[in-house]
Amino acid sequence: METAYDFYPDSNYILCTSASSCPWAGENFEAYAEGSLVECSGDSLQRAHVEVTSGCLSSKSAGTERRGWTSTSDFRALSRLYVDGKKAGWKTAAPSYRAHIQEWQAGAPEWAGLHVIARYQTENDLYVASYRKDGLVTIKKKLGGVSTTLAQKMLGAPELRTWHTVKLSVSGDTLQYFVDGVLQLTAHDTSLTWGTAGLRTDSMDVYLDDWKLE
Repeated sequence: METAYDFYPDSNYILCTSASSCPWAGENFEAYAEGSLVECSGDSLQRAHVEVTSGCLSSKSAGTERRGWTSTSDFRALSRLYVDGKKAGWKTAAPSYRAHIQEWQAGAPEWAGLHVIARYQTENDLYVASYRKDGLVTIKKKLGGVSTTLAQKMLGAPELRTWHTVKLSVSGDTLQYFVDGVLQLTAHDTSLTWGTAGLRTDSMDVYLDDWKLE
């Protein structure tokens, strides 16, 4: 049986009260040469601040600025910060990023979309908020590999070739999901109290930018 991906495999971690107490560098992709590789899951130690767990992330220009780019059908990446040699986990944080979907890939399922992750401990234990191809926005928890929908509503599908910003704010038992600066969903849950943050995209060719943890 395949073991779930564990971000904190040796329990050698430090808990941070907030993103301001343990600042993560973020990523705006301006430091990379055109077409250069940022990181792939097969070499997830290439960058100290990013841990790609599925697929590859590279740099690519869009307009006058350098962006991130992936065409991996199931791209996943996590924020990584070491404090005194230990991986950080955040209690209160608001991960966000901007995305510009060029195309949906052939056969993209209706649940495919832009996803932002908080309090990630393993691939089976996390919170994720999604802006989906079928028009739903959702907040879900995954605990012990079992997914539960905490909140959802119909918003409409993400518009192609348009920049969208997604943010999931977690503080105490409150989870709030924002799309393009507008609060869309609020949920409450106490199952997970800390972890790292990240992003996920499914079945799309997409530019990424301004990945932050606030």
